[in-house]
Amino acid sequence: MPRSLRELITDAEASGNWDAVADWCETFDWSEAEEVPVAEFYLRCAAAAHPRNESQITEAVSNARADGTPWPRIAQILGITAQAAQQHYAPLIDTRSLPTSSHPK
Repeated sequence: MPRSLRELITDAEASGNWDAVADWCETFDWSEAEEVPVAEFYLRCAAAAHPRNESQITEAVSNARADGTPWPRIAQILGITAQAAQQHYAPLIDTRSLPTSSHPK
């Protein structure tokens, strides 16, 4: 079963053996890597830390919206419905800085 780079790094930090990480980097097909906007990457990181840091997720949602990320994409990253994401986070974020267009970048 393929392991994520994050899991490999965690194991390497614990054991001091970085061979698996080196092997992963040498064999990874970088041409198939996904390019992710910074705001979405930040949102993914905040979601991974959930439920420990709700304020970080709220800030990440605000940044993602300001960057033009649509609610359905935010919801997908958070693992909830678009309606739930919008209902929960829209009242918490600063809507003055959001783009007026509903089209993603």
